[in-house]
Amino acid sequence: MFSIVKRFNYALSATSRSVDRLVAGICICIIYIILMLLMTQVVMRYFLGAPPSWTEELAIMLFTWIVLLFASVGIKNNFHVALDTIPDHMKRLKLCSDVVVSLLIAGFSLVMIYSGYSYLEETLSQKTAALQIPIAFLYASVPVSGSIIFFHCLSRLFNFIANPRANKVFTGQDLNK
Repeated sequence: MFSIVKRFNYALSATSRSVDRLVAGICICIIYIILMLLMTQVVMRYFLGAPPSWTEELAIMLFTWIVLLFASVGIKNNFHVALDTIPDHMKRLKLCSDVVVSLLIAGFSLVMIYSGYSYLEETLSQKTAALQIPIAFLYASVPVSGSIIFFHCLSRLFNFIANPRANKVFTGQDLNK
C-alpha cells in the first residue's frame, strides 16, 4: 500500500514540477511581451506623437496575469514571504507548522478559484475600452492561478503524507534521532 502512495506522490511531484517550469516559462514570455508593448508605446508617443491606447491596456492585463501566475511559482518554490519564528531544532513543531501553512494556502487558493470564477461569470459580457476583448480575460487570471496554487499545495501536502520523515511526526515518533 505504501509503495502505491509513494508512486502517486512521485507522479504528483513530477507533474507539479513540470507545471511550475511551464508557468515560469510563460511568465518570462509575458515579461518580454510587456516590454515590447511598452517600448512600442514610448516610440509611438515620442517619435510619432500618437501613442496607441491598446498597448497600455494589454500591458496592464498581462501584468495582472504575471503577478498571479508567478505567485504560484513562489508557492511551489517556497520563495514567498515567510517569517521563521520556530527554531530549527524544534523539527516536529516546524513540520506541523508547515502543514498548517500549506493547508491555509490551499484554503486561500480555493477562495481564489470560487470567487474568481464567480466574478468571471459576471463579467463575461463586458468588453475592454481599447481592445474590445472580453474583460473576463483579465479576471480569468484569478481562478487559473488559484487552481495552480491549489495543485502545488496538494502536491506539498501529499508529500508530507508520503515522506517517511513526515510520517514520524504524525505517528508520534521522535524526529530528533
